[in-house]
Amino acid sequence: MTGEPEFDAIVIGSGPAGATVARELSKRGQRVLVLERGSDGPLGESLVTTAKLMSVVRVNENLVTPRAFATGGTTAVYFAVADLPPLDTFLSLGVDLSRELEEAQRELPLSILPDELIGAQAQRVRQSAMELGYTWRKSTMLVDLSKCANGYAYEAKWNARSYLQEAIGHGATLITRARVMKILIENGQAVGVEYRLRIKKKEFEVRQAFGTKIVLAAGGAASPILLRESGLKNVANGGFYCHPGFAVFGLVPGLKAGDNFVGSMGMDVEDGVGIGDANLAKTRFRTFMIANRRFIRAFSHARSIGVGVMVKEGLGGELTEDGRYYKQLEREDLAKLEKGAEIARRIIGQAGGKHIFSSRPVAGHIGGTLKFGEHIDGNLQTEIRNLYVCDGSVIPDRAKVSPTLTLICLAKYLANRLAPAH
Repeated sequence: MTGEPEFDAIVIGSGPAGATVARELSKRGQRVLVLERGSDGPLGESLVTTAKLMSVVRVNENLVTPRAFATGGTTAVYFAVADLPPLDTFLSLGVDLSRELEEAQRELPLSILPDELIGAQAQRVRQSAMELGYTWRKSTMLVDLSKCANGYAYEAKWNARSYLQEAIGHGATLITRARVMKILIENGQAVGVEYRLRIKKKEFEVRQAFGTKIVLAAGGAASPILLRESGLKNVANGGFYCHPGFAVFGLVPGLKAGDNFVGSMGMDVEDGVGIGDANLAKTRFRTFMIANRRFIRAFSHARSIGVGVMVKEGLGGELTEDGRYYKQLEREDLAKLEKGAEIARRIIGQAGGKHIFSSRPVAGHIGGTLKFGEHIDGNLQTEIRNLYVCDGSVIPDRAKVSPTLTLICLAKYLANRLAPAH
């Protein structure tokens, strides 16, 4: 490398963590480059839009985890559930997120949905669960209630694009359709990245960018592979978690339902087993049913109710030498999934649901591949100086939460160490 670095920080990925890091650093006068593999195109829940955004990572022969390639990352398709980060878990690892959480709570549209925004399907599920003696609680959501004058609105869900736009407003540079191929390392120090930029549909150009600090926020599945390709061979040596689950659906005669914020309520059955509302908005419901080859069901949204099941399992499996994830679920986890399915069927049956079926299993997200004290230190820095990781790969398996708010807090934490706020 010759001359001075062009950027103070290069951020790989623009999801909730990447966008937050870029925002915080650019606000403090840092020269920031954001490289995003996806595009900055329109968002929405239609079948066509979803198909353009979505990709999958295979976990085993029958299980994949979805991800989105777009500015804003997973917030383009997520449910907007905002579990609080487990402060004690991170504190035991030498990471205090309390100040960052307080800041995030002041800035973000964190809401408990009022009953008038709980759709008829979700209300029927809640009533049924409570009749069976279950404790059904509302979830904290990243939803701007001021945008819900007419009920459910996709635009009301917080999207990391808002933070990304703030970063650009403070001078950050965004390059989309840029797939980072490797981290450039000199004398044990990260100095830049090499990326492939898509110029046209089938035309690419290889480029390099240089920065003082490199922040890898490409996602829980992508970042470990990129670290491997950059020479860190011990990544994922303890396995990973993927949080498998599925949804159970039934038809309720006479029910006339509209759109709903999915995931707004639920319960924990036992350690690692969660049951929750799985009533999707109509457009997303149709996409989901078509993906499950339930073509007739795709047009029965108004009469359908759904209950989701997820098991937050521990570490296992491997990231193979050729960059593939592989994991077979343990017998205990399979038993937990079946227990959750029985409860879901019971709730739907109590609600009057008929023609009950379970969707294909899917993995929630890959994480836990990087461990504090082994792969990263308390500043989220790897063994390569000036190379940091901030995404789902660093969230430990003990932190059994929906990750979005935790990622935002970790990103603020990292920014405070890279460029302390005045």
